[in-house]
Amino acid sequence: MRRFPDFLGFLLLLPLLLGPGPGDVRALLERVHGNGPPLTDAELRELLEAVPPEEVRVALVQVGVVVLDRKGRPVSGLRREDFHLEVDGRERSLAWFSEDRAHPFRLVWLVDASGSMAGRARREQLRRALLPLARTVRLEDRIRLVSFGGGRVTVHGDWRRRPLTAVAEAVALPRGGTTAVADALVEAAHLLPPPVDERQAIVLASDGIDNASRRTAREVIDAARRVRAPVYVLAVGGEGERIRERTRRRRERSPLALLRRVASETGGRFFLVTSAEEAREAALRIRDDLRHQYWLGFHPESPPDGEFHRVRVRVDRPGVTVLARSGYR
Repeated sequence: MRRFPDFLGFLLLLPLLLGPGPGDVRALLERVHGNGPPLTDAELRELLEAVPPEEVRVALVQVGVVVLDRKGRPVSGLRREDFHLEVDGRERSLAWFSEDRAHPFRLVWLVDASGSMAGRARREQLRRALLPLARTVRLEDRIRLVSFGGGRVTVHGDWRRRPLTAVAEAVALPRGGTTAVADALVEAAHLLPPPVDERQAIVLASDGIDNASRRTAREVIDAARRVRAPVYVLAVGGEGERIRERTRRRRERSPLALLRRVASETGGRFFLVTSAEEAREAALRIRDDLRHQYWLGFHPESPPDGEFHRVRVRVDRPGVTVLARSGYR
């Protein structure tokens, strides 16, 4: 989501915190608390260097938003007054607003390496799903490969610049054991620190057959709500799931239903990938979402209390779709 923690706070006793710090930092703080113009990246980094994150008390919640037209393409040029944000059913004024384009991003590739993904056909499905996405990664972007299967979650190296190599590694992973998609999502969320100047997302590639998670569906959704990045699902469920998707009742009983909801709760998207064309379309959608986002900031009515607060974003533009996380804690 945003390039800094969801709860960016500053002590009310600023003189004790900052001491005789520079006047420009104090001016930036006054802008934040006074609902002034949004900070630039350079100003944000200056504040993060001046104010220790562990001293957080007063929260400012930031929500990343993607606005799509009827064809699923990002809509640019919207203004602050075009957006309406509600928290727990009550509309809140926007303290911060900005539109960002073409920034670098970080992707955690969370790849299913369980027994259900073994075999030549499943490996080819996985390769076909990941390859178009790898081709959208630029030199300044970063990816990290993580696999799960047999009750384990394995991180394969650090952040890297070589996406095609990561595709080859993902396809060649040894496979076996049961699947624990839910547990893997929880672990992957911890691998995404809140960077200052990069977009972030988790891309989950799986057939969706979860037969070993220790966590319940409710716990998975709760964990998804805590993730500060969208989760994009590449479901390689095959033609059987394509048939199931045709009716709502069958879709709700599908093993992919939980993954569909995870994507929705985090502001991501769900893609059923059964062909090379669908894989290319998913890759372009993910790329466009991460390269073009709006940021809405607001002051919560009370400090963080651990409870889930539902967020709803509306846009005064006919025929658009809004992608944003469903709430915050």
